[in-house]
Amino acid sequence: MKNFKSRTSKSGFTLIEILIVVAVIGLIASMAIPTFLKVKQNGRAAAFARDVRTIASASETYIMESGAWPPDSSSGTFPAELAGYFSKRFFESKTPMGGHWDYELFESGVVSAVGVSGPTVKEETILAADVVIDDGNLATGQFRKIANGRYYWVIAD
Repeated sequence: MKNFKSRTSKSGFTLIEILIVVAVIGLIASMAIPTFLKVKQNGRAAAFARDVRTIASASETYIMESGAWPPDSSSGTFPAELAGYFSKRFFESKTPMGGHWDYELFESGVVSAVGVSGPTVKEETILAADVVIDDGNLATGQFRKIANGRYYWVIAD
């Protein structure tokens, strides 16, 4: 009788090898996700800082040319007096922090301010924007928290 040897293939991965690969991928992901979130937060903060400075600068130009303060507006509503200083579409869109752009005039303890009302991000992201554009303290400086859920660049106290 002939002795037949089995010709089974031994290629492939064992369960242990697959578990090790999954564990390594999980470890890499656990290190990468916090870094990604921090980069995302810093990007939002930089975009918001740029946008609020742009609106504040346009508002200051309006003040110098007209001799009047930008009018108080409802959150997300573009003040018609500022047409030509920046885009209505830009002002009525969501901010990089979520929420809506808003002007304050003789409200919340300031004479004139522009900022975000009702942001959807954590306060630490807004604080990161404060670090970029001001003193890193939401209670002091030009950019501050003027009421609950309201963060503004103060044009005049």
